[in-house]
Amino acid sequence: MRLESVSRSPIYSHFGETVTGVSTIRAYHVQERFIDESDSKVDKNQVRKYPSIIANRWLATNPGLVGLSVSYALQVTQTLNWLVRMSSDIETNIVSVERIKEYSETKQEAPWELPNSRVPREWPSEGKVVFDNFKVRYREGLDLVLRGISFTIAGGEKVGIVGRTGAGKPV
Repeated sequence: MRLESVSRSPIYSHFGETVTGVSTIRAYHVQERFIDESDSKVDKNQVRKYPSIIANRWLATNPGLVGLSVSYALQVTQTLNWLVRMSSDIETNIVSVERIKEYSETKQEAPWELPNSRVPREWPSEGKVVFDNFKVRYREGLDLVLRGISFTIAGGEKVGIVGRTGAGKPV
């Protein structure tokens, strides 16, 4: 009630000043500004008055009905809290299911050991790496990022790989 009373005073002051200066307001054609300002002050007052009206309506209601309403309101709040918590848990746990689905759809790699491709025990006989018409892309369906590169790295040579950060250089 105190807040409502404090917000009512500016309405009266503004109204009195507007009536006193009505000829000046009309001369400058600013009626809309004063109407908007008055509406704003009345709205602020009503925001503070509304809880008082609601409280009076509650107090005029049957006490048993008030108790029942408050009891149901508390149960609804608890149910909504539970619902939000369960929804969050489901969202968190569904990530595991999504990962399993993604992994199950991933193309399988070749087996670690192929039955018909055993290498000799003394392999490699010399230390060198040969790239012959090497082509590579980041993943299937994308354009090639290296196109037909051929080079040889002799045993004992050191190789440096240069490129921008995030360009996909091997570690």
